[in-house]
Order: sequence, then C-alpha cells, then structure tokens
Amino acid sequence: MSTAINSPEAYRRLRHRARVQIPVKDGCVLVVSDMHYYGAPSRSHRASLVLADRLRPYAVINNGDAIDGASISRWPVGSFTELAGRPSVAEELKVAADRLADYERRRYFKLRVWNMGNHCSRFETKLAEKVPEYAGVEGFTLKEHFPGWLPAWRTDFVREDGTPELILQHRFKGGMHAGQNNVLWSGTNYVTGHDHMLKAYSVTTAQGTFWGIHAGTMAPIDSKLFLHYTEDRPVNWQEGFAILWFRGGRFIGPELVHALPDGRVPFRGELLKL
Repeated sequence: MSTAINSPEAYRRLRHRARVQIPVKDGCVLVVSDMHYYGAPSRSHRASLVLADRLRPYAVINNGDAIDGASISRWPVGSFTELAGRPSVAEELKVAADRLADYERRRYFKLRVWNMGNHCSRFETKLAEKVPEYAGVEGFTLKEHFPGWLPAWRTDFVREDGTPELILQHRFKGGMHAGQNNVLWSGTNYVTGHDHMLKAYSVTTAQGTFWGIHAGTMAPIDSKLFLHYTEDRPVNWQEGFAILWFRGGRFIGPELVHALPDGRVPFRGELLKL
C-alpha cells in the first residue's frame, strides 16, 4: 500500500511541532521559493510543473513567501499610485490557492511542506497586533487556508541516525554569501530563499563537501509587486527553482533551473517548452 499524502508515517515533528523531519530516500525533491504569487502563472511555475511530471519528485518544499502580503506590509505606502496597485489579502490568498493546487494535484508528491517566510508571517502578525481578541477564531491562521501543506519554520532531511543531511529554511544568514555562511554555521547542506538569488556554493571542510543553496524566486523579476519596494532599481535576483537529489542516504547535489530574462528556460541542454 502506498503512503498517503503527508502521512505521519513519512515524517516527524520536532521543536514544539515547528520543525518537519523527513528521512532521506533515493530520488529528488522540488524546492519552490519566494513565489509572491500575483497574476498569471510565471514561467518558472510552469517549468516546475513540466519538470515535476518528468522527474516525479517525492516531496515538494514551499520555502516561504508564497504570498506577498502587499496590503498588510510594514512598509509605508509610497504614493497614491502604489496604494491603488496593491492586491488585497483575499486576492493573494485566492491566487496562491490556485497555484499551489497545481502541486497538490500531483499525487507523486508524498510530502508537501510549507516553510513559513517573513512575508507569509504578515498574515498572522497583522491580526495578532490589531485584533488579539480574535485569537482562536477559525480562519485567522494562514495554515487553515492551506490544509494540504505541512506548516513549519524548518525542514530537515535526515540520515538513519537522525542527523541532518540537509536543512531547508526560508532564511538564516544574510548577504551575498549567505549560502557559504549557512554551511559554515550549520555544518551541513543548507537551502534558503529570501534573497531571490538562484545559485549554489560548494564548501569543503575537514568533514567533507557541503552545499549552500540560494533557491531563487518563482516570481517574475519585473513583477508589479516589486516595483515600488525596489524603487525600480536593478536587482541581482534570478527567477527559477531548485531540484535536490539524494542517493544512498546522502545528498548528492542540486540542479538549478533558471527562467532567463530573455524568455528561455534551459534544462540539461534543452529549452523547455512551456
């Protein structure tokens, strides 16, 4: 009998249920991060579905910021033009539900985990600050709107002895070299989002070679949601996602899929047809 989707047999909860721990198995895992869902499906979103159907990952990790929370941001509105262009909370929840349903329909994903990001947190932070009297009321937590996903702050893929082989989290260390510093401070392979960069560092220590991976953004770099926030500055961001491979109980490396600014999405020497 096959394991049911998100079956408790396939994972453990640690750290007051804030962490998901998954035993490493042979195959691959899809990581989508910083989607900031808005409008039509992005090229990277469509590419992730094409490759998921081809590679059949056993898990998909939403590594945070699936919603932007534009209308409930702590950043002040910069102009009347910006105010008129921010989507409502209801609109963002609707488009996120539609996009995430694309992954939920694919039954080869045996686990679907959502590592909360700082933008995701805006939903509950705003409510907790403004209407704390409504704590416990149905619908006031983000996870209630997305029951098909395991909510967490962090996801560990672990070896047989329970030690982390790879950790995924929305953010840890910051800056251009966050990937390297994540490895050096954790002592293991580490995947983060948050900075919208798509790249991977290999770091060799006395204990072996480990990977520090930036998971990119699934949103178009020219998304309207980013226009006023960045003040239309050039940004060192890359649209795309990561595929993580495991063999023999160990992580063997990432594949990064870039949705290039010129419209192409290359993968293993071919251009994907979307």
